[in-house]
Parts: sequence; structure tokens; C-alpha cells
Amino acid sequence: YDSVETFSRLVPLLVDRFRVIMIDQRNYGGSSSLYEDYEIETVADEIAAVLDVLEVRQATVFGYSMGGMVTQALARRHPGLVGRAVYAATAAKPMRRPVVDAIGMVLLRVLWKVGNLEGARLSHAVLRHAGAYGPEHDRWLWDVMLARDTELNMRALRAIKRFDSRKWVSQVPAPVLVIIPTRDQIIPPGHQYELAGLVKDPVVLELGGRHEAIFTHAAHIAEAVVEFVEKAQ
Repeated sequence: YDSVETFSRLVPLLVDRFRVIMIDQRNYGGSSSLYEDYEIETVADEIAAVLDVLEVRQATVFGYSMGGMVTQALARRHPGLVGRAVYAATAAKPMRRPVVDAIGMVLLRVLWKVGNLEGARLSHAVLRHAGAYGPEHDRWLWDVMLARDTELNMRALRAIKRFDSRKWVSQVPAPVLVIIPTRDQIIPPGHQYELAGLVKDPVVLELGGRHEAIFTHAAHIAEAVVEFVEKAQ
């Protein structure tokens, strides 16, 4: 997703120790909007291409939510590039109830089409209530929420729906840190624990937060990432 929006609380806690590269995936933030279907693996290859241009030979890759799926695919398809991987608030198979998920996607499309303004208000209110941003960022946050494109959101959801790493995620050679918000209302914690169980010898961090834990528990996440990276060096 939009890296500035997602990692605004976490990155300042890491930049004194590491070189941090924030990448906007396709259709979000400063990246191009491409009105075509794609797979999670497509985004993984695009991330690899960006790192190649930046001459990054190996990195610790942190993926949150959909980004955690991208990180799984990146670690599989470009194993030499991923020295360590962090899967946060994500799953090996996030959507697995065909009828319920299909109905949910239809309802989301209707909601976004009919009430883009209402959707922006809801997202803005949730993040503000969670303490993700202070009042000084209200205008910027509102503009980010309002600018989201319904069709591009649906293409992302379809890519998420098709993603399934359960058959191969255990074969990823990189050390893995799995971060699980135990009250996650977006990706069921049970799915996240399943991912942790599939990964070979993972380090697991359990947080008491919801899906907004990337904001509300940024200090705990940063501490775990620093320990995970520096212990492996």
C-alpha cells in the first residue's frame, strides 16, 4: 500500500539503526495506477526490480497486511534478495470462504461506488480514533483516504483472494519474524497463527492490538524488528 501512510509511526523508530527503503506498491501512493488484473507475485517481482535499480543485493523485507503476502512471494521467487523476512498482520491464505468472500467483495464494490465519501470518512475516523495520526495530519490523511480508487482497490482484493502460499511458504529459506495482532478485525488471528505454524522455525511476536497495530504498537514492532535483525547478524 501507500508506504508513508502505513509506516509513518514505525520508520522513525528504525532509521537511526538501518537504511530504510519505503516502496509504494502499484496503484498506491506515488506509484503508477494500472487498470489491469495482477497477482501478488506480480507485485513481488516489481519490488525486486525496484531493489535491483537501487542496487540492493540483500535486505530484511517487512510486509504488512497485503504487503506480508508480497513479502512471502518475494522470498520465494527471489530468495537471494531476502536475507530476513517479516510477515506482519498477514496470512498464507487470507480468504477461504468462496461464497461469503464473494458476497463481501460485491458489497464492498457497492459501498465504494455509492459512498466513496462515506468510505473516506469511515477510514479517516478509524485511523484517527486508533491514534495513528495527530490532528495536524488531518488534511493529509483525508486527502489520502479520498483519493483511493474503487476499481484499483477491487483489483487488489482480487489478487489477495487468489493468493495461497500454504504449499510452499515452509520452503522459504530466509529467517522469518511473524507479527500477529491478536485482535485483528481484518485478517483473522487464526489465519495468522496458521502462517506461523507453516513457517520453518519462526520468531513470533503477539500483539494485543487490532489491524491498526502498525500504528498503535509501533514501538513494540520496532523493538522486535531490531532484535530480529541484529541477532541474525
